[in-house]
Amino acid sequence: MESTPLQRISYLALRLMGSLIFIMAGLNHLFDTAGPSARLQKAPLGDLATWMAPAETLVMLAGIGLLIGGLALLAGFITRLAAAGLLAILIPITLTIQVAAEGSGPLFKNIALGGILLFFIANGSVWYGLDQWLHHRKITSMKTKNNHKNYVAALVIGLLTLTACIPTALPAQTATPAAEKSAPATSAKNYAVLISQPNHVKAAVNTAEAITPSSTYQRQQFVVMACAKSVEAFVKGSAMEQEIQKGKAAGVTYRICGMSLTQFTIDPASLVEGVEIIPNGLTHMFELQAQGFITVEL
Repeated sequence: MESTPLQRISYLALRLMGSLIFIMAGLNHLFDTAGPSARLQKAPLGDLATWMAPAETLVMLAGIGLLIGGLALLAGFITRLAAAGLLAILIPITLTIQVAAEGSGPLFKNIALGGILLFFIANGSVWYGLDQWLHHRKITSMKTKNNHKNYVAALVIGLLTLTACIPTALPAQTATPAAEKSAPATSAKNYAVLISQPNHVKAAVNTAEAITPSSTYQRQQFVVMACAKSVEAFVKGSAMEQEIQKGKAAGVTYRICGMSLTQFTIDPASLVEGVEIIPNGLTHMFELQAQGFITVEL
């Protein structure tokens, strides 16, 4: 799903501004422990918490959690986990101190903060966070590790093409039926292509149409693994939908990276029919290589 620059900035602003509330609350709990402790002890439902530990201890622990969670949310690092941890701290604070307290302002402020946390639990940091940077770095690392695999695949394809161009007829006096029967048959091969842009679909489909089971490439399976921005090509109604159908007719298996769907906030229900969702497309490429697939990255 595409997002405008203004929408991306708004997601960042929501995360930064929301995290500052938790960071300041954490610092207040750590450096002004007496104030929150007194409010907890005087709260009508404070006994629900103080039976576990003294009020000062609970305030210190909550302060540490709020500070760590707020900093992680600010940086967009392990965003879902950080938001879930903050929500786990916010709920008991709200129930013990804000419920039945004088005035409803603080109560509804905490409810609003809970809504912000639920958004980040469901969507992650969305844009401009360490989570996105680490995901991109992981993809780059896989590209580096797969370079030598790509060279080998290109060499194999080049040799197969060269072999197909060389005349194979032998002198008549040496060719016998027995010799023909003894020639070993070429074993079938499996191919996988990793794509990262929507327009890569067309190149992958053209390759699948050229590498047929009856060609010199002896293709058995042809997998297109879509990661990063290329997952947008598989949304119903996209410009690449016709190419995707051509690929299906050519025997292409489409697999979609679940992490990339989450990164680009694409609902799996909006994808074209007949695609498989793989939780992590990068590790799946390693699995295909271990199974003997010849892999190429576009």
